[in-house]
Amino acid sequence: MDVDKPSNPAPVKVQKLQRGDSAKSVKVERKEPDNKGVTGGKIERKEPDNKVTNGTKIDYRGQAVKDEKVSKDNQSSMKAPAKAPNAPPKLTAMLKCNDPVRDKIRELLVDALCRVAGEADDYERKSVNASDPLRVAVSVESLMFEKLGRSTGAQKLKYRSIMFNLRGGNNPDLRRRVLTGEISPEKLISLSAEEMASDKRKQENNQIKEKALFDCEPGLAAKASTDQFKCGRCGQRKCTYYQMQTRSDDEPMTTYVTCVNCDNHWKFC
Repeated sequence: MDVDKPSNPAPVKVQKLQRGDSAKSVKVERKEPDNKGVTGGKIERKEPDNKVTNGTKIDYRGQAVKDEKVSKDNQSSMKAPAKAPNAPPKLTAMLKCNDPVRDKIRELLVDALCRVAGEADDYERKSVNASDPLRVAVSVESLMFEKLGRSTGAQKLKYRSIMFNLRGGNNPDLRRRVLTGEISPEKLISLSAEEMASDKRKQENNQIKEKALFDCEPGLAAKASTDQFKCGRCGQRKCTYYQMQTRSDDEPMTTYVTCVNCDNHWKFC
């Protein structure tokens, strides 16, 4: 009589899990499915779901599972960078209008605006590199032709003033401001010669104006004084004078004399 041998019991696995400073034993039993009376059939084993013990997630093998969460800061950093606003592409060649005079003006404007990259400092370099000198030159020339007409017409002096100030070696600020769009083409053609001048030139012009206003104010003593002239009214020799070219260049200058004592005025050549 055959006696069935008892099947081997399922192994019992004991594993220590670490959490903080304390260690606890977790007993995990795994039972084999009863396969008596099943012959030739396929037995499938389903892995149990992960369990949570003392706040720690444990898989079917009794090992701790690390649960990673993405913080909000990481999520924000993982977002795609914002796209820059669509800007027109830079021109690779100057647009010509089949007019030799106008094309020459465009070439001169491009030459002046391209010099800004070598004149700008580190603070201005980013905005300068983002600008397109070819496109700006074409825009300026087109608007000048539209508003002022041809460069050989009635607005010839205005053309010369704009080109002189843009191409002048001592006026880099105007070129940079036009290239970066701080001064639009519409505003450029409306500026006067004094407004387009460099900061140094503006300062010199202001000094000249102040000196002229000071010299023409009444009641102020003249700078030049002498005792070489005798007043015909009071006979004193305390006089002030100044000279001015009132006639042609080959004629001597006119001398204006004022007596300090009696305020008598006379002139001679």
